[in-house]
Amino acid sequence: MKFYYEGVDLATQQSVQGEWEAVSRQDVVRGLEQQRIEALQVRLVENKPNQGRKVKKSDLVLPLQELATLMEQGVTLIEAIKALSENNENQNLANGFALIVKDVESGQSFSEAIAKSKLPFPSFVSPLINGGEAAGQLAVALRNASNQLSYDQSVRDDLRGALTYPLVLIAAGLVAMLIIFISVVPKFTHLLESSGDLPLLASMVLSAGKLASDSPWILLGLAVVLLCCCLFLLFNATVRKTAMNIAIELPVIGPWLSEQDMARWASLSSAMLTARVDLLKALSLAAESCQYERRRERAMQMIRDIEEGESFSDALKRANLISATSLNLVLVGDKTGQLAKMLAAVAELHDTSCKRRMKQVLQLIEPVAIVVVGVFIGVMILGIVQAITSSTDLAF
Repeated sequence: MKFYYEGVDLATQQSVQGEWEAVSRQDVVRGLEQQRIEALQVRLVENKPNQGRKVKKSDLVLPLQELATLMEQGVTLIEAIKALSENNENQNLANGFALIVKDVESGQSFSEAIAKSKLPFPSFVSPLINGGEAAGQLAVALRNASNQLSYDQSVRDDLRGALTYPLVLIAAGLVAMLIIFISVVPKFTHLLESSGDLPLLASMVLSAGKLASDSPWILLGLAVVLLCCCLFLLFNATVRKTAMNIAIELPVIGPWLSEQDMARWASLSSAMLTARVDLLKALSLAAESCQYERRRERAMQMIRDIEEGESFSDALKRANLISATSLNLVLVGDKTGQLAKMLAAVAELHDTSCKRRMKQVLQLIEPVAIVVVGVFIGVMILGIVQAITSSTDLAF
């Protein structure tokens, strides 16, 4: 942390002032005394709230890996966190770790400091670290937390990557439609007056083109409204949640999303149990990670069944959270005391299956997007052709 000080140089009796990097005010005063400066005022320099870019969850993967590596090499926890607080690339991230240093030095545990931190740590990180502290395996817990964060990020990247090409394709189709409306269709709008009876499709297409030519601002306004609606739907959490709950029920997309959620649930459960987190707590946090209402409710019902005295195996069977093959692996792990290891294997199996299903979804979405765009453009071309053939009395 940075402190501003004012004091008197005992050698020259002159006033001095400046800034000092230290962990606490006492360290600043001691440092000044060693330089024969009597401190008159020492205050913390507050960082501006807009310094640095906003910290995202993906920004925390590397710091957790660095903490785990430093502790594996024998560096103390305090020194390792201080090293992260000196990050010059993201000031907000550095400030967050500086506050964690302060909390730990004041007597709080690292897991408590993480829980109250303003950094966007997911809810499972603090219990993972707490379990590692209790078992004396903090470096392992930090490594597991980093791996889980990295896995969650890869899942989001896969989903984003899967939808990027179809969305770009649809956007390109919409642009092509606008170009046709603005530059091609208006050239044939005179047929609306010169021809008596035009086919319905031709009349609709030419009327829309005439409106776009005569009032381009209306078309532009509709495009802006449509874009704003799309952005609202894209960034609104409630809308996204509803859309995902609908998508998981669809025939082809649903199994892909289910495999993805199975892998996340199993991976987080394994990481929590490896860190010696209590079973119910681990299952509760894994349930919270489920992105779909139906699966989250089944995961929470499984916890309630276990609390009522049902065995883990029976509760998992009833919840139907994973496939039958994976269920057999988990049941074997439960009987042999290797539950965390088997859950990790199940997560890997579902992750592999998820990637395979994602390719299948892409193979379906891309031609569907092409067909949809082609149909819209084809309808406009057909309307123009009908208008031309009607005006020249040619059979169509």
